[in-house]
Amino acid sequence: MQWLSLCAGILLCTCSVRADAVCSVPDVQKSLVTSLMLSMSQSVGPDVTPDPSVLLALNLGNNLDLITRDQLTTQLKEDALKRVTQDLPFTSGLVALYTLALRSSCCDPNKVPSPEGNTNLVALLEGKTQEEIASVEQTHSPLTTFYQLALDVLALCVMSSPEACAASDTLAKSILRNPTGPAFSVDTAAVAVLGFTCVLEMDSLPQNSLESVKPALSVVLDRILGAQNGGVIGNIYSTGLAGQALTAAQSCYPNGVWNCPQTLQKVLTQIPQGTFSLPVTAAQVLPLLHGTSYLSVKGIQCPPDNAPLISVEYTIVNDLVGEPFKYSLELSIPEGSTLLQVMEKAAEIQPKEFSFHTEQMSFGKYVTAINNLFGSTNGKTYWQFFSGTSPLEEGVGTYRPHNKEHILAIFSKY
Repeated sequence: MQWLSLCAGILLCTCSVRADAVCSVPDVQKSLVTSLMLSMSQSVGPDVTPDPSVLLALNLGNNLDLITRDQLTTQLKEDALKRVTQDLPFTSGLVALYTLALRSSCCDPNKVPSPEGNTNLVALLEGKTQEEIASVEQTHSPLTTFYQLALDVLALCVMSSPEACAASDTLAKSILRNPTGPAFSVDTAAVAVLGFTCVLEMDSLPQNSLESVKPALSVVLDRILGAQNGGVIGNIYSTGLAGQALTAAQSCYPNGVWNCPQTLQKVLTQIPQGTFSLPVTAAQVLPLLHGTSYLSVKGIQCPPDNAPLISVEYTIVNDLVGEPFKYSLELSIPEGSTLLQVMEKAAEIQPKEFSFHTEQMSFGKYVTAINNLFGSTNGKTYWQFFSGTSPLEEGVGTYRPHNKEHILAIFSKY
């Protein structure tokens, strides 16, 4: 396609979400997303094999079931240690998924604690990726699949590993060598887009890698965009990953070539039909429905290890609509935590009063409701956040409260 050839020539060193391309689920259909999230959450249990893609979806979506999230995080850490210590199957792509999932829960994959000492999943992934690279150089095929190699690139980049450069260069050259090959399905192309988009944001990417990654990104984007059919991309099961990729790399292709609302509607109509009844299929579409992607793991803000605890008072107030209410909690949180993490802890302690909903916008998480009270465009109402009497100028995902601070969320008019 000529437009994509032109795009390849003007790709900048970074790709990000365009402010003019926000696409979200309509309010009247958000219950479908909630039902899918609940169904997937219910798949987590002590007798169920833990799935890292489920944890990724829980953390990237508007999940408030922190008990389920913590249970699954613990299960994945234990399962990863078992695979390492008992020499059970642990391919590079699976290590990459475990790395992304644990990082999304603010667990450091470099130091997974065990009775024998910390296990470094990133170092393990680096070693397995080197084996994949050696196999590609010798046989033009990885030990596993190019899909897994693409996952390796993404996870290594999210963890800021220098090995991401070599892996992305190998993957890119393989794509350019045989761009229409059957090994590069829509799913593989989607994960490659996520990995390449991440790598292009790295400061340490060598010039020779840059020269291979840019055109390879153009090729895999072409593969995805060319596979559109009435909102479906490839098939209905590959649409989730493909949509994630197109969401993450929106500035890397011309506006208008992907009809995002049409894709969301196609996915939403399939939810009541049970198309995504398996947790692994639900896990791939939920990030798309929340406007995020696996690449969004890199932007999750985590408090530093062993951070001292601080005390924050959090109050929600409504004197504007319906029955007035005011609830307050004093919370102990690690220093460096975001306001979003304060809200999550409050919702965990008192879910009836402090439950909340968010939407992913181009500027980050936007709080649409607290205590089931939603802001309204027609009513010109919204939740406004204050530090004492001063309005906050940062979003809940980036603002970090300080010790003894009083944060208020007040239902307001504009």
